[in-house]
Amino acid sequence: ADQCQQYTQYAGVRPYGVALILGGVVNNTPELFLTDPSGTYISYDAIAIGSGSDTVTDFLEKTYKDNLTLDEASVLASAGIYLSSDDKEGTNHIRMAHIKTGNGLYELVSDDKIVSYANTAKEKYPHDKN
Repeated sequence: ADQCQQYTQYAGVRPYGVALILGGVVNNTPELFLTDPSGTYISYDAIAIGSGSDTVTDFLEKTYKDNLTLDEASVLASAGIYLSSDDKEGTNHIRMAHIKTGNGLYELVSDDKIVSYANTAKEKYPHDKN
């Protein structure tokens, strides 16, 4: 966050016209930031960017709780992806990683686990198939 603040003050080091969600762990606390093309960055508990992001963000605001487990949050993220995706059945368009608060290590989620999260998401958060 401090580095982002410095970069917003100097024109030569601003972001290259992209929005980006950054996540990590600071002092055993999960942190999530959205940075936009103007260099603005905002902390969130849950957020979406891209096509359908308004719908997904509304969904996350209504369903996210601070006490979610990592697995529950992964199911919720999967549900958000299905809400805005054209592919309502497959999981080939989903990539996921976990950063655990205890050790701060980045771990890619296996395809089998993603399928499990997706199946649970479809049962727990059924969406219209429009």
